[in-house]
Parts: sequence; structure tokens; C-alpha cells
Amino acid sequence: MRVLKKILLWSGVIAYLSLMLGFFINRYDKLVCNNISVKVTDSLERNFISSADILKMLDRRDLEFIGMRFTKINLDKIERIVKSNQIIHECNAFTGINGTLYIEVTQREPMVRVIDNRRQGYYIDKEGHVINLSQSFAPHVLVVNGYIRSPFKIGKPVNINMLNDSIASNKFKDICKLASYINDENFWKAQIVQIYVNSDNEFELIPRIGPHIILFGGIDDYRGKFRKLEIFYKEGLNNVGWNQYLTINLKYKDQVVCTKI
Repeated sequence: MRVLKKILLWSGVIAYLSLMLGFFINRYDKLVCNNISVKVTDSLERNFISSADILKMLDRRDLEFIGMRFTKINLDKIERIVKSNQIIHECNAFTGINGTLYIEVTQREPMVRVIDNRRQGYYIDKEGHVINLSQSFAPHVLVVNGYIRSPFKIGKPVNINMLNDSIASNKFKDICKLASYINDENFWKAQIVQIYVNSDNEFELIPRIGPHIILFGGIDDYRGKFRKLEIFYKEGLNNVGWNQYLTINLKYKDQVVCTKI
């Protein structure tokens, strides 16, 4: 008897849920879009793009939403169009039972700003994506300039890590590796403000404090070079002062070679 009651109870629950599901599906089929809500979820940290910019992007594709049934709106297409912009990291489009089409986006986070040998500028994020400059927002990030040739067409979506091997593209991969390390270490992120690529294709680092230039050389053993520099800063410059040297050379194994002002 007890088993029969349980069977009847669960049968009733399933029937009710099936009825309600059918009701909501029928109601959703008739829902019409009467409002669009676009939200840039990380706009307080970065302001590369606004909600109005995203609406303009969709409008240029002649997409209509207001007055359309939700079943006729292609959410995947909306997400693809919005994500075609270089600055967009993620886009989620979904609908609400109140008749609102929701579009939520997050932006990419620039890691470094590059100024190449043709004075063209752009950002690169930690994942290697190239991001166009913005007229409305200029984040304070590490700057890289000097003898740099951009091995891609600026303005087109590109990822540095996906480039075919060449001298220029490999140099960019080295730049990203070096910039990523600096950004991940709080001390170096606060201290190093610029990476310069000289005519010998070697790196020079410009610090925030002190008049010296750090002759870094190539990317080889970059972690060891930073450890060596940190020891020199703490045990050397802290004792003799930060304004004593013109250059600090890290290119030699197991030693730091300096030139005085």
C-alpha cells in the first residue's frame, strides 16, 4: 500500500511538471522582445567599449530585435558578432520572461602597449590577443617600443601565439613572455615601466626609480636575470644609493656589470 502511494505521488508530480513545462514553452513561443539590456560587466576597471558601442555594432548588421519573437532571434549570432570586436573577451546573450533581450560582455585586459618602428600602436593581452587603441580609454600598462616590426596587419583579429615562426613573430613571443613575467611579479610590475628593443634586437628595461638603464640582453634565463637584479637592488643600490649608475648590465653569467654616472 505504501509503495502504491509513492508511485501515485511521483506520477502526480511528473504530470504537474510536464503540464507546467508545456505551459512555459507555449508562453515562451509567444514572447516578443520589447527591450534590450546591454551590460559591460567590467566597465569600472576598463572602459574600452560602451553599451552604446555594442548596440551600434549590431545595428550595422541590420539586425532587428524589438517586436520580434524570441524564437526568431539567433542568440549565437549575436554573440559571434559582438565577439568579433578585438576588445571583447566574452559575450553572453539570453532572454528573460519579461520580454528583455540581455547582452552581457567582458573586455580583454591589456598587459602591454606596443609602439612599433612605424609608430603604430596597440595593446596585447596576456593570452596574446592584439587589441586596438581606444580614443576614450588609455590604461596604465607596460610600454614596449624600439626596433619592432609588426608581423601582422594592425586592425585585424590576431593572436601573437598563433603566428608562424619568423624573426619578427618570435620577438613578439619573447616580448609577451617578458611582459607577462613583469606583470605577474608585484615588485617588477611597480618598478619596470618600459621595455626597449635596441638595434641589436636585445631588450633594455627602463625602471621607475633611478636614472639607470637595465641592459637585459635576450630572453634566455630571464628569471635568473631578474633574481640577479633583485639581489643587486637589495644588497647594492640600497647601500650606495639609486643614483650612482648609468647602466646595469645583466648579460654576463653570474655577475652584474655597472657603469657609473
